[in-house]
Order: sequence, then C-alpha cells, then structure tokens
Amino acid sequence: MDGWKAVTLHANRMPWQLNVTLPFEQDKWELYHVAEDFSENTNLAQQHPEKLAELKKVFEEEAWKYNVYPLYDDMVRRISKQQDRLFGDQKEFVYYAPGAYRIGEKASAPVKNRSHTITTALNLTGDEEGVIVAVGGMTGGFTMFIKDRRLYYVYNYLDGVYYTLKSPELVAGKTDVKFDFTKTDDFAGIGKLYVNGNKVDEVEMPKMHISTYSLAETFDVGRDTGTQVSKLYTDPYPFNGELDRVVIQLTD
Repeated sequence: MDGWKAVTLHANRMPWQLNVTLPFEQDKWELYHVAEDFSENTNLAQQHPEKLAELKKVFEEEAWKYNVYPLYDDMVRRISKQQDRLFGDQKEFVYYAPGAYRIGEKASAPVKNRSHTITTALNLTGDEEGVIVAVGGMTGGFTMFIKDRRLYYVYNYLDGVYYTLKSPELVAGKTDVKFDFTKTDDFAGIGKLYVNGNKVDEVEMPKMHISTYSLAETFDVGRDTGTQVSKLYTDPYPFNGELDRVVIQLTD
C-alpha cells in the first residue's frame, strides 16, 4: 500500500516452522517501506505507528472479506488429526501378506501420537531376513525387520534422528514378536521390543513426526516399497520367510 508493507512472524514463517506455537495476539508486527527498502532490512514500526495501524486495519478488513478468519496457530497439528477421522473408533488393524503393500500412508493405521502395539507370529527356521512391516521412507517412518537373525524396530525422524531397538539372536521355532509404544507426551513416548513375551530392548522417543512421514512413500507388509526407512538395509528388502499377518492395535 503506497510502497509500505506490514508483516508478522506468522507471515514470515517457513513451512518447517508451522508447528511452532505462538498465539497471534503475541505477534510483533513489522513495517517496511518496500519502495525504498526492497530487502526489508529496516523495521519502521516504531517510527511510523500510524502507518502500521493503518495497514493492520486493512489486513483486518481483507481477512474478513476473503474469509480467512479465524486464524489458527496449530495448522500442522490440525492436519495430523485428519487421519483419525478416516477410521472412527476402530482400534485394531489387520494386514495380511502377501498383498498388503503400496497402501497410502493416510490409509494405514493412525498410530501417530497414539499408544499402540505392532504384533505378528512367525515360525522361524533361522534363515529369515527382510522387512515385516514398514511405512514411510528415507525422510521418515518406521520399520520392523529381521537381519542377521535379530529382530529390529527402527523409527526414522526426518532422516536425522533414528530410534533403534534390537533383539538378541532369534532361535528357530514359533516366535511371537511385538513392538509396544506408550505415549508419554505430545508426539513423544517410549518404545519397547518383545520376543515371546519377554522385553528385549527399550528406547525413549522424544522427537516424532507430527504429520506426514513422506509425500510419496507407502505402508507395506513383507517389504519396504520405495526408499528404505532404515539405513540398515537396502529396499525393498522383502521378507523371505512365512508371514501371515501383522496386527496393529491402538491402545490409548
């Protein structure tokens, strides 16, 4: 407006900062005379409070005119809640192998920010390896797999933080495996790995995905389609043993 521009922290916020909580009423407005300061280097809000008030009034009018009120501070968190609406009160999700792969992430069990378990029953010979269940890819997700006769669960947070649980060497025979996640805070919790009812590993998980693991990766049973969730294997790393089903149970 006449070469002036008023902005707030929210207007300047980058996409990866959208989950930062800051009430709009605590925003600090900035004022720039872009006709002379195109790089917005000098904040003139204190020098020209009347111009700032004028532009804030215009903002209010235009926001109501184009129906962008009310404004929210929690866009990413609201997006994350949409997944729950797909399934209503459903608590148990059963996926059979072969066949349950290339399922869209949003159509998979809504485990984000939820206490849950992942279980399956195997009849091991000792030569098994490969992915039991995985969702996401190199940018984030989780995977349960067997490698070098050990059971692993790996959670990948933004390809920078990895929470890894590992069992001792598995023995041949009927084997029940379970990953148990207990939510302790918003998007944080404790993961535990069980073999035949015995806890074999535990890890705290203080940083977890708020919304989507990946824009293009899928949910898979018996393989990891796309890029690998864990750097401990190369995709698709198909499971070469007998795998009937994987059960995911929401426990919160």
